Amino acid sequence: MASHSSVRGDIAVHEALEAIYREFAHPTPSAIEGCPCCISTRGVDVLLTTPLRELSGQALWRYVSGAFYTVGGESDFRYLLPRILEVSIDDPGNANDPEIVLGKLRLANWDRWPIHERQAIEWFVDAWFELALSQDLAEADDDWVGESAESVLCGAARADLPLSHWLLRLLDPVAAPVLENLKERFPGQLSTFWEDAPTGFRELSAVLAEKQA
Repeated sequence: MASHSSVRGDIAVHEALEAIYREFAHPTPSAIEGCPCCISTRGVDVLLTTPLRELSGQALWRYVSGAFYTVGGESDFRYLLPRILEVSIDDPGNANDPEIVLGKLRLANWDRWPIHERQAIEWFVDAWFELALSQDLAEADDDWVGESAESVLCGAARADLPLSHWLLRLLDPVAAPVLENLKERFPGQLSTFWEDAPTGFRELSAVLAEKQA
């Protein structure tokens, strides 16, 4: 049975998601460009012919994994972003890792987007972290603690978001099992995606390295 905090987190993240849909209600792009030798393998046609909210995780997975490298640009990414985020929380088994999804924001130059769009994304990421943390805590036992909160935290760092707010949340006694798990895995067993977020990793390290004191 889902915990009360997990239920609240699910409601909050979906409210934030609807704000993302409102802020990024862009027309369907006329085309998605890409590397000529790679575009045919990314299945972009279905992304342009299927209603946005009906796009599957698998269809989006191929796009997201190559976005800004071999396929796509800022305009189509902004169009697809609401559904990419929705799949990330509702169908994580068929979604790219949070580190990858949120890391694409940096490549999309999201720091130059209008303030109301950036605020909507920050609201969503905050709600996503709270949901992931509540899920990790709900599943925690003596032998295993989930790593969803770390994935979202690392993704936020890859998007160049400051982590202080979420690190304080991890210091809350309620979050102790997740924090202790992070300390036990620090540094060598944390997500390899931290390598692409040195500033965020230094923030995290300042908290986790206390174990060594």
